[in-house]
Amino acid sequence: MKPVSSPLAVKSGAIAAALILLSACSSGGGSGDPDNNTPGDGGSTPDNGSDAAYTSLIVDASSRDAYTYVNLATGQTLALTEAQAASSTDWHIGFRRTGVVLNGGASGPGEVRGALAAAQQDFYTDGGDPNANVFLNATPDSEEEHLLAAVNTASLTFTSDGVLSAITASGDRTGNVMDLGWYNYDISTHTVSLNDANGWLLRSNSGASYARFHATALTYNPGANLDVTFSFDVHPSDASGFTGNATFAASVPVSGGSQCFDFDADAVVDCNGAAWDLKLEINGFNWTLWTNSGPSGSGAGGAFGPLPVADLNNYVSGAQSDTGADISMHYTADATAGIFEDSPWYAYNLQGQHKIWSNYRVYVIETQSGGDDATKYKLQITNYYSDAGESGHPNIRSTPVAN
Repeated sequence: MKPVSSPLAVKSGAIAAALILLSACSSGGGSGDPDNNTPGDGGSTPDNGSDAAYTSLIVDASSRDAYTYVNLATGQTLALTEAQAASSTDWHIGFRRTGVVLNGGASGPGEVRGALAAAQQDFYTDGGDPNANVFLNATPDSEEEHLLAAVNTASLTFTSDGVLSAITASGDRTGNVMDLGWYNYDISTHTVSLNDANGWLLRSNSGASYARFHATALTYNPGANLDVTFSFDVHPSDASGFTGNATFAASVPVSGGSQCFDFDADAVVDCNGAAWDLKLEINGFNWTLWTNSGPSGSGAGGAFGPLPVADLNNYVSGAQSDTGADISMHYTADATAGIFEDSPWYAYNLQGQHKIWSNYRVYVIETQSGGDDATKYKLQITNYYSDAGESGHPNIRSTPVAN
């Protein structure tokens, strides 16, 4: 048994290869938007490339709640509600702030899949950190060649969107030990151990109460159970900060299963009900903590983290920072995502500038399973801002692979 978190819940490209060896995919464009500039109201603007080799579009994806959907064949946005998109195969790709989803897998009823065609490794250091000098000097013109370059689609690995938990891990490695959030995994000995250094802020199923929590004990018995204890400081809905405590002593069969917890009631509850706030699930090699939100539940839950426990303890409230600032925008719900989560299209906060820069990666979007190259499109995101400088307006350009 080689338990690890889902790759989509681990935000570190450096460990992607290790996770592929150890587990199956579980990005919904579910990551919280790091850019909190005021969203604009600009419309979606189609245009052609300078030599008509590709179609350009500025997408108004400034909503923090709803996706804007695009058909790559027409190069146009579609006026679809979330409910309509859930049963429509007319759209291929959806945008919400920095998040990107494809119409397939967990994100939609279609067969759309994505693959990374140009990784733009020169935008990153050998350690995987953004190279600010390269990011800040790149332009759409200088990176156009990557979009127009020929691509052998037979050599690419296409993936569908899966479900992404809001409770993520860094995936950082120290020697042979990988940080998977609430536990560590030794890739040499294939053993797991408690990681009590990380914690999260958790929003309840009602959205009205909060908790800060971390793992305090772990026993893994191969062939039997995974026993984990999570300790909570609770911020009730009628209080101004953390005033109570709760303990989730979870026990889930290694063969598979789940257990759910309501931190307001300090009780294990039925996962089929609506009262749960945190779910521990084992599904094959995936050990996942879910919040009651998005595709995982009907609630208004979410999470913020991981944070070092020492930093987490500085928060006296689940709604405000220690300086009194509103932190509601830091919470993310469980979501769906895929290639754009595994291989993000941007970097944030380079040289202390709280903006987003594109890495000009090129993705191939397969709009029809098993289709020829005429149903595949190369896509590049070149900017995050409208012509007026408003955030939440990804500039995309695409062209059929057959071109």
